Amino acid sequence: MISSAAAAGFVEAIEAAGRDPDDVLRPVGLDRSAVSDRHGFIPSAAFTLALEEAARVTGDDCFGLHFGERYHPKDIGALAYVVLNSPTIAVAFENVARYLRIYNEAATVSFVQGDKHAFLQHQLRDVPLQRRRQHEEYALTVGLAVIRMMAGSEWRPLEVRFEHEAPPRTSEHARVFGAPVLFRCDGNVMVIERDFCDRQVPTADRRLYPILEDYLERQLEKRPTENRFVVSVRTAIGNAMKEGEPKVTDVAAAIGLSVRTLQRRLGESGVDYRALVDDIRHELALRYLRDRRHTLSDVAYLLGYSEISAFSRAFRRWTGATPSDYRRRNG
Repeated sequence: MISSAAAAGFVEAIEAAGRDPDDVLRPVGLDRSAVSDRHGFIPSAAFTLALEEAARVTGDDCFGLHFGERYHPKDIGALAYVVLNSPTIAVAFENVARYLRIYNEAATVSFVQGDKHAFLQHQLRDVPLQRRRQHEEYALTVGLAVIRMMAGSEWRPLEVRFEHEAPPRTSEHARVFGAPVLFRCDGNVMVIERDFCDRQVPTADRRLYPILEDYLERQLEKRPTENRFVVSVRTAIGNAMKEGEPKVTDVAAAIGLSVRTLQRRLGESGVDYRALVDDIRHELALRYLRDRRHTLSDVAYLLGYSEISAFSRAFRRWTGATPSDYRRRNG
């Protein structure tokens, strides 16, 4: 699910383009009341598909970019305020990475600092790559707006990377980000100067910040934990990785189920098998890389990869950095 606050102004943006919002919302199973409730939640996949449908219905191939430009980050709520009141830019990015899941269960943000560059990456799950272009462009545009609220309206990243194919025209992307924009990359990433991350946030309120941080920590604690079935599948996947690629047939057999039943029960829990494997690998990779007793070959093997190159590609997709860069900064 995603907070419907992420859709603030969505109906108005479609109307401003001269089209009926119902023509966009109805095909993806949403209605105006759902996306207009600032305190509610809607299926994240439905919102992602609604952005794609809006681009089609309005004829605006860059609808995600343009909606991101008109969206005010403070509409998202406490997350925006804890970011804007963080003591430094780096802490602000770390807070986004930590607390985003309160507002969007299908997205992750990672922040990795290298020697000269830092990488801020946004990644969606549960929707095919070819159907999430508008959402990823919207997300990075909103991220740009947040950074500019901290650093000034003239700030721009060194480079922007998207995982989807380049659209026919990319002039709007260059205009919005004011930086080189690349496509068909390993992830959706803003590349930032490393030294920029050490800057203090000039408008931060040091008295308000701990109050906001405490509030969001309590919201994290209230989130429902994974049910026992998903936990058992996670354990089986982790065990299967020790023997190589964690095949769904082997995992199903390990917990005494057919593949069909395993997939059905995961679906009932709102979990995709491939996304679960990817999430476990991401989590374990960060843990293993902090332990310098493991070589990069060891880490790749422990995650079930047959080659270091496959692990490196996956790690760049997760974090925007290489395993070596991450280890230098965080080992």
